Parts: sequence; structure tokens; C-alpha cells
Amino acid sequence: MSFNSDSIELFLAVIERGSFSAAARALGKVPSAVSMGIANLEAELGYPLFDRSHREPVPTAMASALVPHARLISGQLKQ
Repeated sequence: MSFNSDSIELFLAVIERGSFSAAARALGKVPSAVSMGIANLEAELGYPLFDRSHREPVPTAMASALVPHARLISGQLKQ
């Protein structure tokens, strides 16, 4: 999975909804597909986006830094 429109949508869904399961419901996917998509994105980027040691995933500093760029790109893709 590359950082494309689908992965941006997936990333932002997790950020905005606070969990893989809530993002999955919003996107019409199963939670495992969201989790795997994020894991693939993390592997491609080379750094973790979420700390999974808590009940719900917590965005890392790198994820927080990426959010404004992802939102900008998402907005541009929707135009």
C-alpha cells in the first residue's frame, strides 16, 4: 500500500474516529483490514503512526505531524 488516496482516507478515518473499529465502520471495512492497511502504511513509511499499547490506538508524534498534510491532500483530491 502506497501513500495514495485510499491510504490517506484510511489514515484520516483512524485519526478522526479514534479507533480502527470506528474507522472500519465508517469506511465499510472490517477492523482487521483497517489495522493491516495502517500496518502496511507504517512499513512503507518506515515509522509507526500509532501506539497500539493502549486500548485504542494513540497517534505518534509522526502521525500528528502528518495529519495537516494528509488533510490538505485529501481536500485537494476531493476537488
